[in-house]
Amino acid sequence: MAGGISRHFAFEGIVKRFLIALTAFVLVAASASGTPAGRTVVVVMFDGLSPAELDAARPTPNFDRLRREGAWSRHLVPAFPTLSLINHTTFLTGCWPAHHGVVSNTFRDPELGWFAAGSDRDDAVWRTGCETIWEAAERQGVHAAAFNFVDRWRGSHPLAATVNPEVAWKDHEDDETILRRTQAALAHGTRLIALYFDFPDSVAHGDGVTGAKTGQAVRRADAVVGRLLAMLKGRPATLVVGTDHGMTDATAVINVSRLMNEYDIHAQAAVDGASTFLYLDNGESAARVAKALGGYGYAFDVYRTGHYPAYAHIGSGPRVGDLMLVAKPPYRMVDARGLPWWANWLGVNRFWSPIFSPGFGVVPATHGYPPSVPEMHGVFYVWGAGVVPGEIRRLDQVDVHPTVMKLLGLQPGRPMDGHAIAAVRSPAG
Repeated sequence: MAGGISRHFAFEGIVKRFLIALTAFVLVAASASGTPAGRTVVVVMFDGLSPAELDAARPTPNFDRLRREGAWSRHLVPAFPTLSLINHTTFLTGCWPAHHGVVSNTFRDPELGWFAAGSDRDDAVWRTGCETIWEAAERQGVHAAAFNFVDRWRGSHPLAATVNPEVAWKDHEDDETILRRTQAALAHGTRLIALYFDFPDSVAHGDGVTGAKTGQAVRRADAVVGRLLAMLKGRPATLVVGTDHGMTDATAVINVSRLMNEYDIHAQAAVDGASTFLYLDNGESAARVAKALGGYGYAFDVYRTGHYPAYAHIGSGPRVGDLMLVAKPPYRMVDARGLPWWANWLGVNRFWSPIFSPGFGVVPATHGYPPSVPEMHGVFYVWGAGVVPGEIRRLDQVDVHPTVMKLLGLQPGRPMDGHAIAAVRSPAG
């Protein structure tokens, strides 16, 4: 009997030790793959980072590593117009502009007035719906940090993110400050960290897609990626890197102010990059204006509100005006404010041809064209825990938000137009 009892307890001890070892193994394995309580996701947007810029800037060893070890695409397709502020909000919310309400870099709201990129009011007061990644995460109990991005503030009130420095979007903090803040957020266990950097867009507009200074800006982005990879080493973490739009060189100008003078168009114009919204004065005829401008089909298309092409998910509310002009590469649009101060004195807005290729005042690279223009596509990478390596043929800007939420094991924001890409698994996957 005693021998039987001893053998019984000895067997129980073996089973207990086995269960303890098995539990430890499961915990370690779960940690390595990123559990709901453990995986961190760092989301980075570099403004205006196109495949062509990246190709011209080599060597870029850290982007090369993301491509070698993670999932990647040269076709992150932006929302239209392919401009910054509209795509920052689309990237963050997973909603088309018709739902989140930010329809361009410049537009007019009947109650709020004029929205302009870089103004003091570039915050969430303009968003009419949809949750950002940090709002959706915080609502589900996951702490987030947001640095340099728009959509962090509604007036003077911070929105959702636990870590949200009181720095306006137009006052971008420098790289070192943002990386230092990121390191601190990681040390405190913050599971979602979102970072924005305004380059290479801020340089490429004046230097061109393949310019030397643009190349330096891309390599600066590569250095930021390298610093982040070092911070995430050994952590159950995922790095998501994207952009808001691509870039292409432009050689000709469409002077919208000159067109309005030529055809006596009574309206206010919101001009940016390759698109313009026209807000007609009372009594002005949309049909007359559309007919007057219809003879420039080689340079731009004219659309009346409610008759936009399928790629324009901007709705038909008052923010989009009465007509929209959409340029074709290599033409870009300006108005009197976008030309040198002495241009009006020379009669550029009253006597010159409305479409010309000047030797002054031209931004060598721009964006805003339809998303069917391949040069408007941006780069996208996802690396680390939960990632299936390989090429992603294409994804839409609205797909970034639900992809980030899936990596965190969370539900996407509400409402949602995008879909998580197949190259990522949730922590439980």
